[in-house]
Amino acid sequence: MKKALSAGIGAALLTLSLSACGGGDNAQNAQGSSDAAASPAGTASASASASASEPAADGKPVTITFMHFKSDFTDGVAKIVEQFESENPNIKVDVQPVKYDDYYTLLKTKMAGGDVVDVFTLNAGAQTKLFADGGYLEDLTGKDFLSGFDQSVLDSQSTDGKNYILPVNANPIAVFYNKKMFGELGIEIPRTYDALIAAAQKIKAAGKTPFALGWKDPWTLSMWLTRDMPSNSALVFGQPDFFEKLETGAVKFSDNPATKVMIEHAQQLFDLGNKDQLGVDYNGAVDLFAKGDVGMMYMGTWPLVDIQKKNPELYDNMGYFPYPFSNDESLNKLEFNPDASLAVSSKSTHKEAAEKFLAFFASKEGGDLVVQNINTLSYVKGTDTNIAPAVNDLKPYFDNAELYNSQMYLAKTTIDWGTPFTQALQKLFFKKSTADQVVKEMDDWIAKNHN
Repeated sequence: MKKALSAGIGAALLTLSLSACGGGDNAQNAQGSSDAAASPAGTASASASASASEPAADGKPVTITFMHFKSDFTDGVAKIVEQFESENPNIKVDVQPVKYDDYYTLLKTKMAGGDVVDVFTLNAGAQTKLFADGGYLEDLTGKDFLSGFDQSVLDSQSTDGKNYILPVNANPIAVFYNKKMFGELGIEIPRTYDALIAAAQKIKAAGKTPFALGWKDPWTLSMWLTRDMPSNSALVFGQPDFFEKLETGAVKFSDNPATKVMIEHAQQLFDLGNKDQLGVDYNGAVDLFAKGDVGMMYMGTWPLVDIQKKNPELYDNMGYFPYPFSNDESLNKLEFNPDASLAVSSKSTHKEAAEKFLAFFASKEGGDLVVQNINTLSYVKGTDTNIAPAVNDLKPYFDNAELYNSQMYLAKTTIDWGTPFTQALQKLFFKKSTADQVVKEMDDWIAKNHN
């Protein structure tokens, strides 16, 4: 199964790299689970790893700063850094994890104030272009360590024809489900949105919680809505360029039927979620699901390590299915997105050491460490794909290339519409607004900020 899944995922990563324009740069690409329980890496096998093991040119100790938005993987990242430092004794890494909701604000503040961060994570697309246009990114084009990636991957994450970032990982974004609960209630895997809601209602009628929602962390709600709405906009209502037109003022949210559909979906999920949905954060939602009393949880692969630790039996007996955003089963393919990438500051005074750090991530050893410690899929050629039993449920989608990337429909816009929409929806949930008022609020926001 592992070899077969590896082949399917390899093809999937290639498909993703060819189709994705790197548009995911809002909260949708964010966090993961806390801690990780993987062993240190094996033997380095790529030339990039060998290069990464060379001492600093002058032999003197160097400390580089590394700021990242995988703050819920602090321990997992620490293990990767620990292995790098053991192979590069003259280089120390000052790791600075930042919660995703605060990450870009802090990074921009540091850059503008001249506080240099040597290496930092970025999302491909608009955020990378923003920093590249500002002159803050080192051009990595043609670096030897990029040979560990397919050229198509590098092309898909390039900016104006140049490689400013090193691709790290990609994730399916789908729905975890409790197989035991589904079996006891006679629920089949839902292939349409209406079937998803029907399954949730059956779970609620049985006295269980249908969805684990951690919407206290805005990125978790934003991650969902910035996928549901682009998917419906492009694939159901035939408006693939809606967000591009939104930025130029050619359209409004009220012009797109997908706006009301997304709002309706959001209210339904809220009503079928755990108690205090806006008071429970990401980790709280994972805890609820891990207890085994919740039917479903929409998420990337990030919580897998936590679930394995907290409930091994559930970990071995839970499934994973694509989020069915529409009632057309043929459209409901597997969402598969780029996640984090690494950049080097053009202002760094330790560029050689910083690039050695990137070279380590670009090696098979580093790629396998990312898979083992962050439960994700690495872009490095030949890396491990044995993430978790639940991910094997997605094998048919990888094998048949039944994948799509909703973020490609956001690739040509720099509008962070997910944040204000998240805030507007919270008013709706608290009965302080109506669906019509939410749409008007968003149209007014666009008119004020982008026209």
